[in-house]
Amino acid sequence: MKNIPIALVLGDGAAPDMMRVACDIVSQAARYDDAEISFVETPMGWNAHKQFGDTFPEESFAKASEIGTLFFGGVGDPELDKTLGKQFPEMRPEARCLLGIRDEWDLLLNFRPMIYRPDMKDFMKVRPEFIPDEGVEQHWIRFLLEDTYFGTKKIRPVWNTKFAAKFNGVLLKDEVTGDEEQVIDLAYFNAETIKKYLRYAFQYAKQKNLPLISIDKSNVMARYKLWRDIATRIGAEEFPEVDLRHLLVDAANALLFEPAKLHGVIACGNEHGDILSDGAAGAIGSLGLMHSSAINPDTGQAMFESGAGTAADLAGQDKANPIGRILTAGMMLRHLELPTAADAIEYGVKAVLDAGWRTGDIATASTPGSKVVGTTEMGRLISTAIGKEA
Repeated sequence: MKNIPIALVLGDGAAPDMMRVACDIVSQAARYDDAEISFVETPMGWNAHKQFGDTFPEESFAKASEIGTLFFGGVGDPELDKTLGKQFPEMRPEARCLLGIRDEWDLLLNFRPMIYRPDMKDFMKVRPEFIPDEGVEQHWIRFLLEDTYFGTKKIRPVWNTKFAAKFNGVLLKDEVTGDEEQVIDLAYFNAETIKKYLRYAFQYAKQKNLPLISIDKSNVMARYKLWRDIATRIGAEEFPEVDLRHLLVDAANALLFEPAKLHGVIACGNEHGDILSDGAAGAIGSLGLMHSSAINPDTGQAMFESGAGTAADLAGQDKANPIGRILTAGMMLRHLELPTAADAIEYGVKAVLDAGWRTGDIATASTPGSKVVGTTEMGRLISTAIGKEA
Protein backbone atom coordinates (compact mmCIF):
# COMPACT_ATOMS: atom_id res chain seq x y z
CA MET A 1 0.00 0.00 0.00
CA LYS A 2 1.43 3.39 -1.03
CA ASN A 3 1.41 6.28 1.42
CA ILE A 4 0.51 9.71 0.04
CA PRO A 5 0.98 12.86 2.14
CA ILE A 6 -1.44 15.76 1.71
CA ALA A 7 -1.10 19.17 3.33
CA LEU A 8 -4.29 20.13 5.14
CA VAL A 9 -5.78 23.52 6.01
CA LEU A 10 -8.88 22.91 8.12
CA GLY A 11 -9.72 26.61 7.88
CA ASP A 12 -12.06 29.02 9.63
CA GLY A 13 -15.77 29.13 10.44
CA ALA A 14 -17.63 25.92 9.62
CA ALA A 15 -14.86 24.75 7.31
CA PRO A 16 -13.24 22.41 9.89
CA ASP A 17 -16.58 20.62 10.40
CA MET A 18 -16.88 19.98 6.65
CA MET A 19 -13.21 19.16 6.16
CA ARG A 20 -13.11 16.51 8.88
CA VAL A 21 -16.01 14.74 7.18
CA ALA A 22 -14.28 15.03 3.78
CA CYS A 23 -10.94 13.79 5.14
CA ASP A 24 -12.56 10.66 6.57
CA ILE A 25 -14.10 9.93 3.18
CA VAL A 26 -10.78 10.55 1.40
CA SER A 27 -9.07 8.02 3.66
CA GLN A 28 -11.85 5.49 3.04
CA ALA A 29 -11.93 5.91 -0.72
CA ALA A 30 -8.15 5.89 -1.20
CA ARG A 31 -7.98 2.29 -0.01
CA TYR A 32 -9.79 1.21 -3.18
CA ASP A 33 -6.62 2.22 -5.05
CA ASP A 34 -4.40 0.56 -2.44
CA ALA A 35 -3.33 3.93 -1.03
CA GLU A 36 -3.15 5.38 2.44
CA ILE A 37 -3.48 9.13 2.93
CA SER A 38 -1.44 10.98 5.55
CA PHE A 39 -2.84 14.43 6.27
CA VAL A 40 -0.27 16.97 7.49
CA GLU A 41 -1.91 19.99 9.10
CA THR A 42 -0.54 23.30 7.81
CA PRO A 43 -2.67 25.91 9.63
CA MET A 44 -3.70 29.08 7.77
CA GLY A 45 -6.44 31.65 8.35
CA TRP A 46 -7.65 33.50 11.42
CA ASN A 47 -7.36 30.27 13.43
CA ALA A 48 -3.63 30.21 12.65
CA HIS A 49 -3.22 33.84 13.77
CA LYS A 50 -4.01 32.81 17.33
CA GLN A 51 -1.09 30.38 17.33
CA PHE A 52 1.43 31.96 14.96
CA GLY A 53 0.55 35.65 14.92
CA ASP A 54 0.05 35.31 11.18
CA THR A 55 -2.80 34.11 8.97
CA PHE A 56 -0.30 32.75 6.44
CA PRO A 57 2.48 31.26 8.59
CA GLU A 58 5.77 30.75 6.83
CA GLU A 59 6.27 27.28 8.29
CA SER A 60 2.80 26.16 7.16
CA PHE A 61 3.36 27.33 3.61
CA ALA A 62 6.85 25.83 3.50
CA LYS A 63 5.51 22.43 4.55
CA ALA A 64 2.64 22.62 2.07
CA SER A 65 5.09 23.55 -0.69
CA GLU A 66 7.30 20.61 0.17
CA ILE A 67 4.32 18.24 -0.10
CA GLY A 68 2.89 19.92 -3.21
CA THR A 69 -0.75 18.91 -2.71
CA LEU A 70 -2.94 21.08 -0.48
CA PHE A 71 -6.48 20.29 0.67
CA PHE A 72 -7.76 23.72 1.63
CA GLY A 73 -10.83 24.19 3.78
CA GLY A 74 -11.34 27.91 3.28
CA VAL A 75 -10.31 30.91 5.35
CA GLY A 76 -11.96 34.09 6.56
CA ASP A 77 -14.62 35.18 9.02
CA PRO A 78 -16.68 38.37 8.61
CA GLU A 79 -16.83 38.96 12.36
CA LEU A 80 -13.08 38.52 12.86
CA ASP A 81 -12.50 40.77 9.86
CA LYS A 82 -14.23 43.53 11.83
CA THR A 83 -12.02 43.03 14.89
CA LEU A 84 -8.65 41.44 14.11
CA GLY A 85 -9.00 42.50 10.48
CA LYS A 86 -9.43 46.12 11.47
CA GLN A 87 -6.42 45.92 13.76
CA PHE A 88 -4.29 43.98 11.25
CA PRO A 89 -5.74 44.69 7.77
CA GLU A 90 -2.75 43.11 6.04
CA MET A 91 -3.64 39.81 7.74
CA ARG A 92 -7.09 39.37 6.24
CA PRO A 93 -6.72 35.78 5.10
CA GLU A 94 -8.83 35.61 1.95
CA ALA A 95 -6.35 37.74 0.03
CA ARG A 96 -3.23 36.96 2.06
CA CYS A 97 -3.52 33.17 1.88
CA LEU A 98 -5.34 32.49 -1.37
CA LEU A 99 -3.55 35.02 -3.56
CA GLY A 100 -0.24 34.14 -1.90
CA ILE A 101 -0.58 30.43 -2.66
CA ARG A 102 -1.81 31.00 -6.22
CA ASP A 103 1.01 33.41 -6.95
CA GLU A 104 3.84 31.47 -5.31
CA TRP A 105 2.77 28.14 -6.80
CA ASP A 106 1.89 29.70 -10.19
CA LEU A 107 -1.52 28.00 -10.19
CA LEU A 108 -2.65 28.73 -13.72
CA LEU A 109 -5.74 26.54 -14.12
CA ASN A 110 -8.80 26.64 -11.86
CA PHE A 111 -11.24 23.83 -12.71
CA ARG A 112 -14.82 24.27 -11.47
CA PRO A 113 -17.13 21.66 -13.02
CA MET A 114 -20.90 22.23 -12.88
CA ILE A 115 -22.83 19.13 -13.93
CA TYR A 116 -26.60 19.56 -14.22
CA ARG A 117 -28.64 16.33 -14.13
CA PRO A 118 -32.42 15.98 -14.51
CA ASP A 119 -32.63 14.11 -11.17
CA MET A 120 -31.38 17.30 -9.43
CA LYS A 121 -34.25 19.43 -10.70
CA ASP A 122 -35.98 19.60 -7.32
CA PHE A 123 -33.26 21.77 -5.79
CA MET A 124 -31.86 23.55 -8.84
CA LYS A 125 -32.74 27.22 -9.13
CA VAL A 126 -33.42 26.91 -12.86
CA ARG A 127 -36.69 26.03 -14.53
CA PRO A 128 -36.93 22.26 -15.15
CA GLU A 129 -37.52 22.66 -18.88
CA PHE A 130 -34.07 24.24 -19.22
CA ILE A 131 -32.37 20.95 -18.26
CA PRO A 132 -32.39 18.45 -21.17
CA ASP A 133 -32.74 14.74 -20.45
CA GLU A 134 -29.06 14.18 -21.22
CA GLY A 135 -28.04 16.80 -18.67
CA VAL A 136 -25.59 19.68 -19.05
CA GLU A 137 -21.83 19.81 -18.58
CA GLN A 138 -20.20 23.13 -17.80
CA HIS A 139 -16.45 22.79 -17.25
CA TRP A 140 -15.38 26.21 -16.04
CA ILE A 141 -11.63 26.78 -16.32
CA ARG A 142 -10.75 30.03 -14.65
CA PHE A 143 -7.49 31.78 -15.59
CA LEU A 144 -6.25 32.04 -12.02
CA LEU A 145 -3.33 34.43 -12.44
CA GLU A 146 -2.87 38.09 -13.39
CA ASP A 147 -5.96 40.29 -14.12
CA THR A 148 -7.22 42.70 -11.44
CA TYR A 149 -6.42 40.28 -8.60
CA PHE A 150 -2.69 40.79 -9.01
CA GLY A 151 -2.48 43.98 -11.08
CA THR A 152 -1.85 46.66 -8.48
CA LYS A 153 0.43 44.43 -6.42
CA LYS A 154 2.53 43.40 -9.43
CA ILE A 155 2.64 46.64 -11.43
CA ARG A 156 2.91 49.37 -8.81
CA PRO A 157 6.31 48.33 -7.41
CA VAL A 158 8.01 48.63 -10.81
CA TRP A 159 6.87 52.19 -11.45
CA ASN A 160 9.27 55.02 -10.99
CA THR A 161 8.15 57.70 -8.54
CA LYS A 162 7.42 60.33 -11.18
CA PHE A 163 5.13 58.02 -13.14
CA ALA A 164 3.38 56.68 -10.05
CA ALA A 165 2.65 60.22 -8.85
CA LYS A 166 0.43 60.75 -11.89
CA PHE A 167 -1.86 58.00 -10.69
CA ASN A 168 -2.81 59.08 -7.22
CA GLY A 169 -5.25 56.53 -5.85
CA VAL A 170 -3.52 53.31 -6.90
CA LEU A 171 -3.67 51.51 -3.56
CA LEU A 172 -3.42 47.98 -2.27
CA LYS A 173 -6.58 46.74 -0.57
CA ASP A 174 -5.16 46.95 2.95
CA GLU A 175 -4.09 50.56 2.36
CA VAL A 176 -7.64 51.75 1.68
CA THR A 177 -9.17 53.62 4.62
CA GLY A 178 -12.51 54.54 3.08
CA ASP A 179 -11.75 58.25 3.10
CA GLU A 180 -10.10 58.37 -0.34
CA GLU A 181 -11.52 60.54 -3.11
CA GLN A 182 -10.30 58.10 -5.75
CA VAL A 183 -9.10 54.50 -5.74
CA ILE A 184 -7.68 52.79 -8.83
CA ASP A 185 -7.14 49.07 -9.41
CA LEU A 186 -4.78 47.96 -12.17
CA ALA A 187 -5.28 44.90 -14.36
CA TYR A 188 -3.03 43.15 -16.86
CA PHE A 189 -2.62 40.06 -19.03
CA ASN A 190 0.69 38.74 -20.37
CA ALA A 191 0.32 37.30 -23.85
CA GLU A 192 2.54 34.29 -23.16
CA THR A 193 0.56 33.37 -20.03
CA ILE A 194 -2.74 33.65 -21.89
CA LYS A 195 -1.43 31.47 -24.72
CA LYS A 196 -0.31 28.80 -22.28
CA TYR A 197 -3.65 28.86 -20.47
CA LEU A 198 -5.76 28.81 -23.64
CA ARG A 199 -3.83 25.89 -25.10
CA TYR A 200 -4.71 23.86 -22.01
CA ALA A 201 -8.35 24.95 -22.31
CA PHE A 202 -8.47 23.96 -25.98
CA GLN A 203 -6.84 20.61 -25.21
CA TYR A 204 -9.35 19.96 -22.43
CA ALA A 205 -12.27 20.81 -24.75
CA LYS A 206 -10.83 18.45 -27.38
CA GLN A 207 -10.48 15.69 -24.79
CA LYS A 208 -14.08 16.19 -23.63
CA ASN A 209 -15.38 16.57 -27.20
CA LEU A 210 -17.09 19.79 -26.17
CA PRO A 211 -17.08 23.33 -27.58
CA LEU A 212 -14.75 25.89 -26.05
CA ILE A 213 -16.69 28.96 -24.93
CA SER A 214 -14.25 31.84 -24.53
CA ILE A 215 -15.63 34.65 -22.39
CA ASP A 216 -14.29 38.20 -22.63
CA LYS A 217 -15.19 41.89 -22.65
CA SER A 218 -13.37 42.71 -25.88
CA ASN A 219 -15.88 45.37 -26.89
CA VAL A 220 -14.65 47.61 -24.06
CA MET A 221 -11.41 46.37 -22.49
CA ALA A 222 -8.01 46.28 -24.18
CA ARG A 223 -6.77 43.24 -22.29
CA TYR A 224 -9.79 41.27 -23.49
CA LYS A 225 -9.22 42.38 -27.09
CA LEU A 226 -5.81 40.69 -26.68
CA TRP A 227 -7.52 37.65 -25.12
CA ARG A 228 -10.00 37.25 -28.01
CA ASP A 229 -7.37 37.74 -30.71
CA ILE A 230 -5.10 35.11 -29.15
CA ALA A 231 -7.99 32.64 -28.65
CA THR A 232 -9.07 33.08 -32.28
CA ARG A 233 -5.56 32.55 -33.59
CA ILE A 234 -4.82 29.46 -31.47
CA GLY A 235 -8.19 27.96 -32.38
CA ALA A 236 -7.68 28.44 -36.11
CA GLU A 237 -4.02 27.39 -36.24
CA GLU A 238 -3.73 24.67 -33.59
CA PHE A 239 -7.20 23.34 -32.74
CA PRO A 240 -9.41 23.70 -35.84
CA GLU A 241 -11.40 20.63 -34.76
CA VAL A 242 -12.59 22.40 -31.57
CA ASP A 243 -15.78 24.47 -31.89
CA LEU A 244 -14.64 27.87 -30.56
CA ARG A 245 -17.40 30.24 -29.48
CA HIS A 246 -16.81 33.80 -28.27
CA LEU A 247 -19.18 35.26 -25.69
CA LEU A 248 -19.17 38.62 -23.92
CA VAL A 249 -19.23 38.33 -20.14
CA ASP A 250 -22.53 40.17 -19.75
CA ALA A 251 -24.17 37.81 -22.25
CA ALA A 252 -22.72 34.83 -20.34
CA ASN A 253 -24.13 36.20 -17.10
CA ALA A 254 -27.58 36.38 -18.68
CA LEU A 255 -27.34 32.67 -19.62
CA LEU A 256 -26.53 31.27 -16.16
CA PHE A 257 -30.12 30.23 -15.62
CA GLU A 258 -30.34 28.59 -19.05
CA PRO A 259 -27.48 26.13 -18.44
CA ALA A 260 -27.67 24.25 -21.75
CA LYS A 261 -26.63 27.42 -23.58
CA LEU A 262 -23.32 27.23 -21.69
CA HIS A 263 -22.77 23.51 -22.31
CA GLY A 264 -19.04 23.14 -22.92
CA VAL A 265 -15.60 24.03 -21.60
CA ILE A 266 -15.69 27.66 -20.49
CA ALA A 267 -12.51 29.75 -20.57
CA CYS A 268 -12.63 32.98 -18.61
CA GLY A 269 -10.36 35.51 -16.92
CA ASN A 270 -9.60 35.61 -13.22
CA GLU A 271 -12.24 38.13 -12.18
CA HIS A 272 -14.94 37.05 -14.62
CA GLY A 273 -14.35 33.37 -13.82
CA ASP A 274 -14.66 33.96 -10.10
CA ILE A 275 -17.98 35.76 -10.42
CA LEU A 276 -19.59 33.66 -13.14
CA SER A 277 -18.72 30.25 -11.69
CA ASP A 278 -20.15 31.30 -8.32
CA GLY A 279 -23.32 32.26 -10.18
CA ALA A 280 -23.37 28.87 -11.88
CA ALA A 281 -23.06 27.16 -8.50
CA GLY A 282 -26.01 29.20 -7.28
CA ALA A 283 -28.00 28.15 -10.33
CA ILE A 284 -27.19 24.50 -9.77
CA GLY A 285 -28.53 24.76 -6.22
CA SER A 286 -25.98 26.02 -3.73
CA LEU A 287 -22.40 27.18 -3.31
CA GLY A 288 -22.17 24.26 -0.90
CA LEU A 289 -22.03 21.94 -3.93
CA MET A 290 -19.13 23.71 -5.64
CA HIS A 291 -15.90 21.76 -6.07
CA SER A 292 -12.70 23.22 -7.38
CA SER A 293 -9.04 22.59 -8.10
CA ALA A 294 -6.19 24.99 -8.84
CA ILE A 295 -3.25 23.45 -10.67
CA ASN A 296 0.20 24.30 -11.95
CA PRO A 297 0.35 22.02 -15.01
CA ASP A 298 4.15 22.20 -15.16
CA THR A 299 5.09 21.32 -11.56
CA GLY A 300 1.97 19.38 -10.57
CA GLN A 301 1.55 21.52 -7.45
CA ALA A 302 -2.14 21.85 -6.73
CA MET A 303 -4.59 23.30 -4.23
CA PHE A 304 -8.02 21.75 -3.81
CA GLU A 305 -10.55 24.18 -2.39
CA SER A 306 -14.32 23.96 -2.70
CA GLY A 307 -14.72 27.64 -3.50
CA ALA A 308 -17.77 27.80 -1.24
CA GLY A 309 -16.26 29.87 1.57
CA THR A 310 -16.26 29.09 5.27
CA ALA A 311 -19.98 29.43 6.13
CA ALA A 312 -18.83 31.21 9.29
CA ASP A 313 -22.41 31.80 10.43
CA LEU A 314 -22.90 28.01 10.64
CA ALA A 315 -19.75 27.21 12.64
CA GLY A 316 -20.34 24.55 15.28
CA GLN A 317 -23.98 24.00 14.27
CA ASP A 318 -23.60 20.83 12.16
CA LYS A 319 -25.60 22.47 9.34
CA ALA A 320 -23.04 23.27 6.62
CA ASN A 321 -23.15 21.29 3.39
CA PRO A 322 -19.99 19.13 3.11
CA ILE A 323 -20.69 17.89 -0.44
CA GLY A 324 -18.54 20.56 -2.14
CA ARG A 325 -15.58 19.58 0.03
CA ILE A 326 -16.20 15.90 -0.61
CA LEU A 327 -16.38 16.34 -4.39
CA THR A 328 -13.27 18.53 -4.21
CA ALA A 329 -11.58 15.61 -2.47
CA GLY A 330 -12.59 13.44 -5.42
CA MET A 331 -10.87 15.88 -7.79
CA MET A 332 -7.79 15.70 -5.57
CA LEU A 333 -7.69 11.91 -5.64
CA ARG A 334 -8.03 11.91 -9.42
CA HIS A 335 -5.11 14.36 -9.64
CA LEU A 336 -3.10 11.98 -7.45
CA GLU A 337 -3.84 9.19 -9.96
CA LEU A 338 -6.30 7.35 -7.72
CA PRO A 339 -9.17 7.04 -10.23
CA THR A 340 -11.09 4.26 -8.48
CA ALA A 341 -11.15 6.31 -5.30
CA ALA A 342 -12.34 9.38 -7.19
CA ASP A 343 -15.06 7.37 -8.94
CA ALA A 344 -16.19 5.97 -5.57
CA ILE A 345 -16.63 9.46 -4.13
CA GLU A 346 -18.61 10.66 -7.14
CA TYR A 347 -20.76 7.54 -6.97
CA GLY A 348 -21.40 8.01 -3.24
CA VAL A 349 -22.49 11.63 -3.62
CA LYS A 350 -24.78 10.83 -6.54
CA ALA A 351 -26.35 7.88 -4.72
CA VAL A 352 -27.15 9.97 -1.65
CA LEU A 353 -28.60 12.84 -3.67
CA ASP A 354 -30.60 10.40 -5.82
CA ALA A 355 -32.02 8.92 -2.62
CA GLY A 356 -33.36 12.35 -1.70
CA TRP A 357 -31.06 13.25 1.18
CA ARG A 358 -30.49 16.99 1.53
CA THR A 359 -28.70 19.49 3.75
CA GLY A 360 -30.60 22.65 4.61
CA ASP A 361 -29.18 24.74 1.77
CA ILE A 362 -30.57 22.39 -0.91
CA ALA A 363 -33.75 21.34 0.86
CA THR A 364 -36.99 22.62 -0.68
CA ALA A 365 -40.62 22.81 0.39
CA SER A 366 -41.13 19.35 -1.12
CA THR A 367 -38.24 17.75 0.82
CA PRO A 368 -39.53 15.51 3.66
CA GLY A 369 -38.23 16.69 7.02
CA SER A 370 -36.83 13.24 7.67
CA LYS A 371 -34.57 13.65 4.63
CA VAL A 372 -32.92 16.89 5.81
CA VAL A 373 -29.63 16.11 7.57
CA GLY A 374 -26.62 17.95 8.96
CA THR A 375 -22.94 17.95 8.11
CA THR A 376 -21.95 14.80 9.98
CA GLU A 377 -24.92 12.70 8.89
CA MET A 378 -24.48 13.69 5.23
CA GLY A 379 -20.89 12.50 5.48
CA ARG A 380 -21.98 9.23 7.07
CA LEU A 381 -24.55 8.61 4.32
CA ILE A 382 -22.00 9.20 1.58
CA SER A 383 -19.46 6.99 3.36
CA THR A 384 -22.05 4.20 3.59
CA ALA A 385 -22.92 4.56 -0.11
CA ILE A 386 -19.24 4.34 -1.04
CA GLY A 387 -18.91 1.20 1.04
CA LYS A 388 -21.86 -0.46 -0.72
CA GLU A 389 -20.40 0.36 -4.13
CA ALA A 390 -17.05 -1.15 -3.16
